[in-house]
Amino acid sequence: MKQTTYFLLVFILPNLGLAQGKEHIWTTTDRQILLSGLKETESDFLKEVQGLTQEQIHFKPDSSQWSVAEVMEHIGVYEELLYWDLVNNQYTDERPDLVDSVKGIDSIMIAYSTDPNKGQAPFVAQPIGRFKEKEALIHFFTRYRKEVIALVQDTKVDFRLHFIFRPADWGVWHIRDLHQYTLLWIAHTERHLNQIRRIKSNPNFPE
Repeated sequence: MKQTTYFLLVFILPNLGLAQGKEHIWTTTDRQILLSGLKETESDFLKEVQGLTQEQIHFKPDSSQWSVAEVMEHIGVYEELLYWDLVNNQYTDERPDLVDSVKGIDSIMIAYSTDPNKGQAPFVAQPIGRFKEKEALIHFFTRYRKEVIALVQDTKVDFRLHFIFRPADWGVWHIRDLHQYTLLWIAHTERHLNQIRRIKSNPNFPE
């Protein structure tokens, strides 16, 4: 009888604990922050470009600056990259040992939306005229944004325990958890929506 009781305690109780699930570091509030940011920037994207003509989306303030169409293509490429990064990195090992090292950098990711330093788009994200029509550019972005929203909404993975890694000399951008990584691309979308607004405010922007 004692042996049977011991068996139950050692083997069944731990399994009950696994079935009930552990407490996540990534909270319901965290998830909602991402969902709100993703949905709001998608809505803002559509508002900024929906009424534009073909002439307007291909207008360039000068030869060194992007058109609205090029900005749309660029953020569409990044949305696809974000989706695949999130899909693939859900299957990496959990790294609770890294949690403390990235605490406090959520605000840095968010601040990227208004960072005055101009960056250089990496080769993979540079616009190359993949799409000419406005509706195709809209579809390119929203197709992946909707998948990202669905993933964030439905995932059972703790976004605070899985990480994105970049070269060590990237400083604060070197290691980020999946929550922070998604915050960055919400900010990236907002950053380029501001760029679209600047293009539209150019005095030579077509009527």
